[in-house]
Amino acid sequence: MPGFLSSLRALFGGKPTDPPMSPVAFTEYVADKVRAAIPGMEVTVVGDLELAIRTGDDSNNRAFLNNAYQLFLDESPEHRDALVGRFVQSFAEAAKGLERSVDAIIPVIKDRGWIAETRESMRHLGREDAEDDESGGHVHEALNDELIVVYAIDTPSNIAYLDSGELEGLGVRREDLRSLAVRNLRGLLPGIEIQRGDKLSMVVADGNYEASLLLFADLWARESERMRGAPVAAVPARDLLLFADSADADAVAQLRQLAARARAEASYGLTDRVFVLNESGWQPF
Repeated sequence: MPGFLSSLRALFGGKPTDPPMSPVAFTEYVADKVRAAIPGMEVTVVGDLELAIRTGDDSNNRAFLNNAYQLFLDESPEHRDALVGRFVQSFAEAAKGLERSVDAIIPVIKDRGWIAETRESMRHLGREDAEDDESGGHVHEALNDELIVVYAIDTPSNIAYLDSGELEGLGVRREDLRSLAVRNLRGLLPGIEIQRGDKLSMVVADGNYEASLLLFADLWARESERMRGAPVAAVPARDLLLFADSADADAVAQLRQLAARARAEASYGLTDRVFVLNESGWQPF
C-alpha cells in the first residue's frame, strides 16, 4: 500500500512524495558519503541496504539502511540530501562517542518486540551475555502490556540508549527518571501542534518523538476537557500519534483502521493497537 502514510499526513497538511533512486544506488550513495565525511572509517557495501563499518579501534558494526531508505522515499526531493547528511553525521557522532548529560535524557516509546530485536542484534555483534540480558542493559520500563519506555541520550543527529551503569554515573534515581526525561523532551521539541479532523486528530512535533507525547500528562488533560469520553490514541509509528474520543464509536473504528494500515507501511513501526487513557495510564482499548 505505497503512499498510504503520505496520504494520511496529507489529510492533516502532509507533503507529497516522488520516486527516488533504487536500494542499490542508495546504499552506494550513503557509503560514499560516510567515507568522505569520516576519514579512517572503512565502509564496505555487503548487500542491498547493508554496510559493514570498521572504525579506528578495529570494532566492526553492521549498518542496515532499510529504515533510512524508507525515510528517503517519504521525504520530498529538495530535502533528501539533508536527510542523508543527518544520517552520515550520526555515524560521525557514534564514532567519537556521545557526551552523556542529564539534560539530554529523553523517553522513547518502543513496542515490546524491540527487546527481542535488541537481544538478536547483540548476538550478531558477538555479545556473549546477550542471552542473559533481556534488553541489552538498556534502561526501560513498561508503559502497558504492548509498549515500553526506553531512556536515551539525544543529540542533534544521533541517539544512544542508556544502560544502568550510565544512569547511575549521571546520578539519576529511577523514580525521578520519567519526569526528568519528559521535561527534557518538552524543551527539545520546537513546538507541539494538534491538527484536527472531523473525527480524528493528530499530534505533530518534530517528526521523531510523536509517540513519546503519550507521556505528556498536561496535553491529555487539556484534550480530555474537549471530549465526552476518555482519549483513545494510536501510535502505529514513532512519528505518528493519532487520537479520538472514546465516546464516538465511529471515530474509534476509523482510528483502528488507520492504525493497522499505518503500522504496515511505517519505517519505524510500533503497534496497530489502540489505547485508552484511564486511571492506570494508557491501556489497550
